[in-house]
Amino acid sequence: MDILDGRGSGYKAGVDTDNRLLTNSVSVSAIHQASLNGDAYAWNAISANIDTTDCMILVSNTSSSQNLVIDHCFVQGDIAGQIDFKLCDTTGLTLAGTAITGVPLNRTKSQVAPASAWADETASPATTVFFTFYQHLNVNAQTTTSPMTRIDFDGAIILGKNQAFGIDTILEPAAGFEATVFGYYLDK
Repeated sequence: MDILDGRGSGYKAGVDTDNRLLTNSVSVSAIHQASLNGDAYAWNAISANIDTTDCMILVSNTSSSQNLVIDHCFVQGDIAGQIDFKLCDTTGLTLAGTAITGVPLNRTKSQVAPASAWADETASPATTVFFTFYQHLNVNAQTTTSPMTRIDFDGAIILGKNQAFGIDTILEPAAGFEATVFGYYLDK
């Protein structure tokens, strides 16, 4: 029996001295693979006059043919306090705030993210809080702020059409915050 190399070249696959199939595996993350395909994006919201309980950033999937997978995010603010991570349905909502365009992570592709995103968003509900993060301040002679913190979801958050991921601040930042969401699309 011949086993071909799987590349369509017609070459046979190799074996070692014990006749075991020789393989070479390249391990890449799902977000890396999506980036290679042009389907990975980042949404970034920075410093706004955000009020208590407002949504720092909200990313809503607008695609009916692809699911949006939230891989990880970064958050930082200038106050100590609670930050809630939420999931919500944006069907029928008139969302408000500053529009954010998803930045494609593969700069050789020109695809536009099939998503709507806002900074300082005020109309989305906070009904499904699935994670709460307590931010602490670093205080030194140069600055009074919190460190940038990575929150890793390992691609566990999957959003269908009109489903959204958001980050709410429970206290009002004094001067600023930053929140960046990294996600990618998979065909349904």
